[in-house]
Amino acid sequence: MTSAPVTPPAKPNGRRRSSGVDRRSELIQIAGQLFADKGFLATTIRDVADAAGIQSGSLYHHFTSKESMVEELLGDYWTKLLDGYRAVVSAELEATESARGLIRASVRLLDECRLALGVMLNDWNYLSETFPFMEESLRECQSIWLGVLERGIESGEFDASMDPVITYRTIMAAVSGTARWFSPSGKVSVDELADDMAAMFLDGMRARP
Repeated sequence: MTSAPVTPPAKPNGRRRSSGVDRRSELIQIAGQLFADKGFLATTIRDVADAAGIQSGSLYHHFTSKESMVEELLGDYWTKLLDGYRAVVSAELEATESARGLIRASVRLLDECRLALGVMLNDWNYLSETFPFMEESLRECQSIWLGVLERGIESGEFDASMDPVITYRTIMAAVSGTARWFSPSGKVSVDELADDMAAMFLDGMRARP
């Protein structure tokens, strides 16, 4: 008497979903690298598909367009940045430590979100017109920074002659510009860079006797 063949158990649906999410994330990283290297406008769907080793039509199983790919990449950056900023201000620290926390939160994304930063450096004007959330997020970012800087001036921690808007823009320009040359695999870690930049800016901002 022979036993009936055993049917292998089906793979859990959750595992399939996880694999799909992983592939989607992988495609965003591939596209992000191309957008950062070539520029968003110069990169085609065919370019992304070729780099991923798939047919162009296969990309549409995951994304409706290259705009939907870059929107997800950029949205992730702004969400992480503002979540970090909100956590800093909610701690209700002195202005000096709040500013240190904001600089650290900004610099640490040079590693985790380096592709998004590279894309924005290349194509800010076009992308900010296409995705209004970028300008909205930037306004919230500025509002948080100005609140901290103005509080520091009022408390006597920061130089009263300091212009908060100019200071904020200088810090953010320095951080974003660092994305062009900083390598997480270099001799300076992202945390060390964050501490060094914070120390440099805070020394220039502090009130003198």
